[in-house]
Amino acid sequence: MCGRYRLSSTEEEVAEFFEAEPLEELHPRYNIAPTQPVPVIRQVGSGRAISMVRWGLVPFWAKDPSIGSQLINCRSETVIEKPSFREPFAQRRCLVPADGFYEWKKAG
Repeated sequence: MCGRYRLSSTEEEVAEFFEAEPLEELHPRYNIAPTQPVPVIRQVGSGRAISMVRWGLVPFWAKDPSIGSQLINCRSETVIEKPSFREPFAQRRCLVPADGFYEWKKAG
């Protein structure tokens, strides 16, 4: 699971590739971290739109929104089993455009 990723494509490239209407201005970013605003592709009516959301899932039952920084990724094998991800997976999907990701490696 990645903890950082990048999106170096332009707004026009992302909009064209996903056949989406841009709602926000995108700038290339090379170190996107959890809790930062990130572009996503959502279904809007009969089309698609690019919008910005905060990276991290805040479950409906959470009392503290800071839990979103801990829920940044989910394994596809267990997404329907985990209470935090079950309902969002079924009801609130989106695409997260990315053209690179980083894995941290402990050395030494």
